[in-house]
Amino acid sequence: MRIKDLMKRFEDSMSAITFAEAGEYETAQFIIRKKPMILVVLSNREDISALKYAVNLGKRINGTLKILCKEGFTQEEVKTFKEKYEFLEFDNFSAKKFRIHIDKADLIILSDEKMIDEIKFTDVPLIFVQTNKNLVGGG
Repeated sequence: MRIKDLMKRFEDSMSAITFAEAGEYETAQFIIRKKPMILVVLSNREDISALKYAVNLGKRINGTLKILCKEGFTQEEVKTFKEKYEFLEFDNFSAKKFRIHIDKADLIILSDEKMIDEIKFTDVPLIFVQTNKNLVGGG
């Protein structure tokens, strides 16, 4: 994929997200022109903020959600994920299969900095969601 095409795809995705977050769902869908596939990469329980963000974004832009999960979730949580979304545990498959799921996504959402190294050479736009922390603003 050429860098120009990559930049256009990224700009379209970010524009659609902006419109969706502002409540302009039809405009966001028009920009995307298809049902985008949002891939959420969860490496542990602390990544739940990325999942919440992805679920909300998926509702706003009428996207489908696929969860790739590594570890740290209870059987009950996994069962809930499997009932609502496409869910795969990625400890069980190869790096090549992991890459295939990444390349099929229209947008990737994650909150584990360590996972960026495994995803950084993809053409798919990436959103990094900080884990919930007590942030103190200054002024």
